[in-house]
Amino acid sequence: MRKVLPGKSAYSFDDQFTHRRTDDTDRTYETSCFVNGGGRMLLVATVEMVGYDKAEEWVQDVVANASAPSDVTSFRAGDRAVASERIAAVYVPCRDKGPRERLSVVVELKQRGGATGAEAREGLISLARNAAVFAHQQAKCDAPARVAG
Repeated sequence: MRKVLPGKSAYSFDDQFTHRRTDDTDRTYETSCFVNGGGRMLLVATVEMVGYDKAEEWVQDVVANASAPSDVTSFRAGDRAVASERIAAVYVPCRDKGPRERLSVVVELKQRGGATGAEAREGLISLARNAAVFAHQQAKCDAPARVAG
């Protein structure tokens, strides 16, 4: 993470849980983490339970504000995963019973450090996979996550 983010003497992390999933009938989960350093926002990670009809619609929505759709390429994780040098996102199965909601895990780099574009992409993919595994457990998901490393 230090190579991806700008070098700062200290980073601060602000975690916010808007909605926690309490049991398997609960259809909400939303959390975010903001990484700041030197008075600037450096990285934002968000997780939200969503239910898109098609994974491509999800890709269009999560990529829209961070990268041109042509800048993202797929990687293996969840039902769908995409990344660029500014964003990594994983569409993770969550509910196996009832409506098939998924977790939308998005890690967006706001300020890049000394990493090359390829290094930033790989670093964001690693962060997104780790966030997906953690959120899958925290959201009490019952579907297999399929977040390969």
